[in-house]
Amino acid sequence: MKSVPELLLMGTTHINKVRSPKKLMLIPSLLLVLLLSACGPASGDARPSDSNLVNGINLLLNTFAKNHPKLINWKTDAVKNQLKLKLPTGVSTDAGWYLKWNDPRPGELSQVYVPWTLLGQYPNNPQPAGYTYPGGNLVPQTTVGDLTTVIQNSQMQGDEYFAAVTGVRSSKINPQWLIFSTVSYLPVTDNAYGFATVGKKHWVITDFGTANVGCGKVPVEVESEFGFKCP
Repeated sequence: MKSVPELLLMGTTHINKVRSPKKLMLIPSLLLVLLLSACGPASGDARPSDSNLVNGINLLLNTFAKNHPKLINWKTDAVKNQLKLKLPTGVSTDAGWYLKWNDPRPGELSQVYVPWTLLGQYPNNPQPAGYTYPGGNLVPQTTVGDLTTVIQNSQMQGDEYFAAVTGVRSSKINPQWLIFSTVSYLPVTDNAYGFATVGKKHWVITDFGTANVGCGKVPVEVESEFGFKCP
């Protein structure tokens, strides 16, 4: 078994069993991103066009309806009409381009985060969308990707368009522990945070929720490092 520092440096690239389904979808996903981003900016914090944003939102809605029909809290016709109007300006965040409607009508969306992968651009100075916390170290993007796959498979029914995983950091005190946040793309759940630790072959989610997360499961000093305290 690799040591914790090796896992962090390698991004636990050996979790092939978890990743294998995504390999099958690589070409269709790439084509989809190219189609959605054909008219939009390639990079940076510039606002995407309304057409790109609407295309991304529609993909989120269709995927959600297929995977989580019981969680839908909007009306399809109302949202269709809503998306025909000029969209809010929005802002760049680490979860995606954030749109908020200040006074939505019944059945309409109140907010949405459109994933960067669907927009075909990557922000330079995004605002944090999820929980923020002191302490810890940044981790390689490969580690973020591996952890995201584990979270999607264990907490989101394998749906990559359910929520963004943000704010991934490793503990300075005990590097085998990671903290992370999740931000729902559509307005169906509150932001959440969780802790993961090293398993035999991949990261293991120890606890996940919106309050008192990790109490009795995560070392007290790790909780404290990230600014959390259990009752």
